[in-house]
Amino acid sequence: MSHEATLDQAELALNNGDFASAERELNKAWPDMSRAPGEAQHLMAMVRMAQGRTAEAEQLMRGALSAEPASLRHHIALGHILTAMRNDAGAIEAYNNAARINANWPGLLVVLSQAYYRNKQFDEAEQAARSAVATPNVAGWNALSNAQRAQGKMQDALISAEEALKLDPQDPNAQHAKAAALMGLGRPQEALAIFDDLLRRGIDLPVLHMNRAAALEVLGR
Repeated sequence: MSHEATLDQAELALNNGDFASAERELNKAWPDMSRAPGEAQHLMAMVRMAQGRTAEAEQLMRGALSAEPASLRHHIALGHILTAMRNDAGAIEAYNNAARINANWPGLLVVLSQAYYRNKQFDEAEQAARSAVATPNVAGWNALSNAQRAQGKMQDALISAEEALKLDPQDPNAQHAKAAALMGLGRPQEALAIFDDLLRRGIDLPVLHMNRAAALEVLGR
């Protein structure tokens, strides 16, 4: 079997959730995975992620990048792996490396903004999100609203959330972002109505309950 066919077989097994078969196909062709081509190491990294072996996945993806340093896919995948490992500083570096190759890759600037946000670099998160909404999209506006709210820019955060809702009025993240901005603007009754509606729709997240409780507390309830 050619190496290309092996990669196709391994990817098919991975997509079907048969991680053992994917691993077996790759190991058959490349017993020493550190010497495998970048695409093979990338696939094995995805197998390791599916198995919950994130440290090995990181090592493999870095190996893929060593073999193919100009690969956009490897940089983005490394960012995703590091995000799963809660290494946001590392994810920021990986996503920025990807953005230097092609900043227009769908969703890249959004995940970069989110990584900055988790790393409490809110100004950078806002800048990345502003670039993300150069082509308007819900996730980008949500990321921008969150970054603005973290900096106390509540009116701007509300506007960004409303821009997201123009694109998808039912998006729960955008609705939550709007409600959180309303709370920051001292409008708890309007925020509570949105929180309650989200709960009625079956959205059940700790942050939603916490923010709803904050709205009730402000309202003396």
